[in-house]
Amino acid sequence: MKESPIAFFYTDNPPQKVYKPKQKSIKQIPCIIQLLNGVRQGKTLVLGKLSRNLCPGGLTYLGFKKRMKGLDYYLSTGIPNSKSDQIILEGERIVKTPELAQILYNTIPFRSNPAEYAVFMPLKSIDLEKHSPLLVIFFVKMDQLAGLIQLANYDTINRTILGISSGCGTIITEPLAELEKNEVPRAVIGLLTDIIARNHVNTSEASFTIGFDRLYQIYQNIGESFLILDSWKKIHERMS
Repeated sequence: MKESPIAFFYTDNPPQKVYKPKQKSIKQIPCIIQLLNGVRQGKTLVLGKLSRNLCPGGLTYLGFKKRMKGLDYYLSTGIPNSKSDQIILEGERIVKTPELAQILYNTIPFRSNPAEYAVFMPLKSIDLEKHSPLLVIFFVKMDQLAGLIQLANYDTINRTILGISSGCGTIITEPLAELEKNEVPRAVIGLLTDIIARNHVNTSEASFTIGFDRLYQIYQNIGESFLILDSWKKIHERMS
């Protein structure tokens, strides 16, 4: 890979040397996926309860804010004016009706924050004596995604899953839920169910998020897996 994967963890004592993206205007509040472009370049991002440069949905998926009222309308037909038939805020139209949106979001494992801050840091910058990473987020092209999926499935029948929520939900909320409910947590493929977030990545990219401890486990299997065969070497060559 040409860039370091991103480690994610919560802490009450965040790193001091971090970058703080500026909000250009009230209409240009960036999403987490957009902010992570800086982390992909080697910087560290810290977000928390009082972050002002993040959309409310992102704060909700991180566990810093309760789920917004009207979210079911915003994801579908738009938020209506209570006094007329007019729409006061255009919806994303990713779900046909507010009722379907409500059913969808009742299945998403929203969480309450366990600490004051959430940290996104290049994996290569992690110091295990100082940091306790929970997740590792990969931004990958299709060949890389195929390799990671196969490696994550190599030693278990507990398959990789496709995230169903927003971009930030598929890299944080759903993978964290996997850590809590499964002895062998499943990796989560993301960025394929959020059209808005896809505007902030390359056309051929998706995300792959896996627990830090689980990543260490599958790393041990590299030497005996398909990665040593010519079938993978041919794919590796075309990625170079």
